Amino acid sequence: MPSSEKRFRDIAEAASDWLWETDECLKLIYLSERFERVTEFKASQWLGRPLDELLQADTQGIGLWLQKQSGKPLRCKYSDRNGDVRICRVASRPIMADGKCVGYRGTASDITEEVKAQTQVEHLSMHDALTGLPNRNNLHGFLAGKLGANRPLAMISLDLDRFKPVNDTLGHAAGDLVLQEMSLRLLNCTRNEDLVARLGGDEFIMVLDGISSQESIETLCARLIDQMKQPIVYEGQDIFVGGSIGIALAPQDATEANELLRCADIALYQAKEDGRATWRFYASEMNQRLLQRRQLEMDLRQAMSRGEMALQYQPRYRTNGMHIIGAEALVRWQHPLKGLLGPAHFIDLAEETGLIVPLGRWVLNEACNEAARWPEHICVSVNLSVVQFRQSDLRLDVQRALTEAGLAASRLELEVAESILLDESAGALATLNALKELGVRLTMDHFGTGYSSLNYLRSYPFDGLKIDRSFIGNALSSANDRLIIKAIVGLAEALELTVTAEGVETGEQLEWLEEVDCAVVQGFHICQPQFAEEMERLVQEMG
Repeated sequence: MPSSEKRFRDIAEAASDWLWETDECLKLIYLSERFERVTEFKASQWLGRPLDELLQADTQGIGLWLQKQSGKPLRCKYSDRNGDVRICRVASRPIMADGKCVGYRGTASDITEEVKAQTQVEHLSMHDALTGLPNRNNLHGFLAGKLGANRPLAMISLDLDRFKPVNDTLGHAAGDLVLQEMSLRLLNCTRNEDLVARLGGDEFIMVLDGISSQESIETLCARLIDQMKQPIVYEGQDIFVGGSIGIALAPQDATEANELLRCADIALYQAKEDGRATWRFYASEMNQRLLQRRQLEMDLRQAMSRGEMALQYQPRYRTNGMHIIGAEALVRWQHPLKGLLGPAHFIDLAEETGLIVPLGRWVLNEACNEAARWPEHICVSVNLSVVQFRQSDLRLDVQRALTEAGLAASRLELEVAESILLDESAGALATLNALKELGVRLTMDHFGTGYSSLNYLRSYPFDGLKIDRSFIGNALSSANDRLIIKAIVGLAEALELTVTAEGVETGEQLEWLEEVDCAVVQGFHICQPQFAEEMERLVQEMG
């Protein structure tokens, strides 16, 4: 063997790539030892056989590529002895003798893992890592093709209800499980030509290709709502969430991807406004309402710094002698253009935007400061929001308010809606116990309107409860409501809790409540809400 050829063979056996050589008919006449280690074939099994029987090119025939000699590598695939498909990058040069091509030799670099990694990166760039669903980039590519072809589309924007408490109370592992399970449920409701994408958080998008029938879409939405409300089992515990849906149609509502997404999002917002667990189709007037709400949000962000917030106090009376024993603090907004706004106009917005935390802190401080000027036997009551439980250190907020105002803790009552206990049950008990340690009173608000009130009264450190105004309003016309009120009064007496009836608006209601021994009442019939100066004068006059 000539020394140059021996040198070539030695290099070939040491190289990480495997080397090959063919004759002028493209039949293999040499395969390096590395070929055997990579493919687990014996070289003798392939010598004498055509190169293109071993290697198949992705884009063109390997014979044509060899003849062109472009100098560019060719990506090929082959099956190893185990039947696994391998990917390699092939390079070649002609073997010349007397000016004539008598064959080809080259290298094959195994890039199987590199291709897998690249494929994975490309997949991750177009798919959500948690659920495997298409992501925003994928969605836009899908929409570009469909909208460009002027096909009718229905875009459904879905958002899970009550998802955040799952993460907050059970942890992110439970939240991840909910998202993965919801992804499967959404996929099971669609056809192959449709797309389900996750945009992040608990926000999903479903694109229905070629569908514009409102009846068909509503049938699907009803199925989706039903699927989303079914329980999800996590560590033996049922998790209940649910969802809301917004729908936009192309080309009726929009013909561009971003605009279509915006319309679906506006419709989703309207579905949430209308009570959640429902669906709404986009309508142009929704956009105007949303713009107005966003302006209201901007105004609300500046309201406290501008001194536009104020408190009114709803006096609370003991039915035995009708003496004032306290008052509920009610927040008001003196809007520069809209006038005096009650909480129904802005509390939900404050909760959605997180502004309820600084607003709630302000209400607490203001109420304690004002109550410190009242006679010592009169208490002040402040409502707590579920968002304050989630995002604020309530014990610290209450302690600071009491200290700065110089108000005895026993003169502060905190009203807790049952929804707080329902959404935040894991942390609610610890928070309520921490507040109770300060010496404040705790009252369950809207008692009787929830599902687990009796259990909460047994498990949580409440001092009193308030009968919801809906029962009081119907007391004189509904025998059932009268029975419920009597039962609540009796229950409170048995558990040594104070009971307050809110929303007393007629003399007949007040008289009946006195007859059934309801101890404390409040409402417009007895006294309208009073601003701070009026309240201070009222309590001083009544001793």
